[in-house]
Amino acid sequence: MPKLDFQSPRKTGDGFLERYGKRIGISCTAVLTVLSLIFLADALVGGFWCRPTAEKASDSALMDRFDMYMTNEISNALDGVLSVEKYYWLSDSDLVAPEPDQSNYGVADDATSLQWLLDEAADILDGQDTLFTTETPVWNQSDVMYYLDETIFAVTWKQKIAGCIYTFSEVKIAHPSQFRRFLAGGEYGSDKQYVTTEMAASVNAVVASSGDFYKYRHQGVIVYDGVVQRVNGWKVDTCYIDDKGDLIFSYRGDITTMEEAQQFVDENNIRFSIAFGPVLVDNYERVEPWEYHLGEVNDHFPRAALCQRGELHYVVVVCNMEAGYNETPTIHGFADQIEKLGCEKAYTLDGGQTAVIAMNDQLINAVHYGTQRQISDIFYFATALPGGG
Repeated sequence: MPKLDFQSPRKTGDGFLERYGKRIGISCTAVLTVLSLIFLADALVGGFWCRPTAEKASDSALMDRFDMYMTNEISNALDGVLSVEKYYWLSDSDLVAPEPDQSNYGVADDATSLQWLLDEAADILDGQDTLFTTETPVWNQSDVMYYLDETIFAVTWKQKIAGCIYTFSEVKIAHPSQFRRFLAGGEYGSDKQYVTTEMAASVNAVVASSGDFYKYRHQGVIVYDGVVQRVNGWKVDTCYIDDKGDLIFSYRGDITTMEEAQQFVDENNIRFSIAFGPVLVDNYERVEPWEYHLGEVNDHFPRAALCQRGELHYVVVVCNMEAGYNETPTIHGFADQIEKLGCEKAYTLDGGQTAVIAMNDQLINAVHYGTQRQISDIFYFATALPGGG
């Protein structure tokens, strides 16, 4: 599939010394190697910090890319050096993520045969339990799809629940930068629209989800690239993703001015937002309202949600009509099922025909009316391995 036409925006990354220095410590040889590379990097780029203010915007984007490059290259160089841990991350200034290694994808016809996958994912899970287990009752007309490398674990499956088919995609990543946002056209405000699978393929997503269709709907607080773009916060809840990869919520009426919004973004290190809602679960408790401005919450429609299970651990959920299972829920029935997942937080995404989960560029769930809707945005999860490993 051809790549989409877009321009790469600017974003300043985290400091290399601050992040990488925390991960290194026990080997004198390794420390000396790292320090040598850091001094070399400082010599190569030190002059950037002395340039006039007018040039700093473009310099920061360049430094962000250099920062990422040095971190990833040092991780490769130190592979196997005593106990130094490899460490990869992505730059927000690059819209296209590394291409996944196709050999890391797989398919199984049930859950019982995948204990080896969960065992292999133990390092990246780092003690966290998974929603998916070998006892998960996968719908017998579907397969389990998965992807695993040292920076991302993703598993996608379907279940029959309350007369409807639920599609789940559970993702655990190694670094917050692997949780990413893409706006059609590559910049805020573009009039271009594509279907979710097209955008997922263009940015090398391992797993992608339709977002909030921000170009069509003007509610909520829109943050992109760390900058507040629009505020209309009286009627809807907004979900923000910070620099730790955590979901943070503001509720209807909490933020109503650009000044309030930018202060909130700066204080919480927000990278981007999704504005649809409502919030379904907060601090493990169901909190959806009885009435809401979007989503026709008291009618029966396909629904979608983004959930956080733990640190850098997410579940994307879509429920829709498929193969005779037509009992789509109200938002309250959906919230009831989402609460049972045991996630700390959950937020409603645009549903109906918009609701899509894509993996390996493939449409996974059935779509309302049979075809994907062209929309303006997705969020996605990517591998951080350079060149797909």
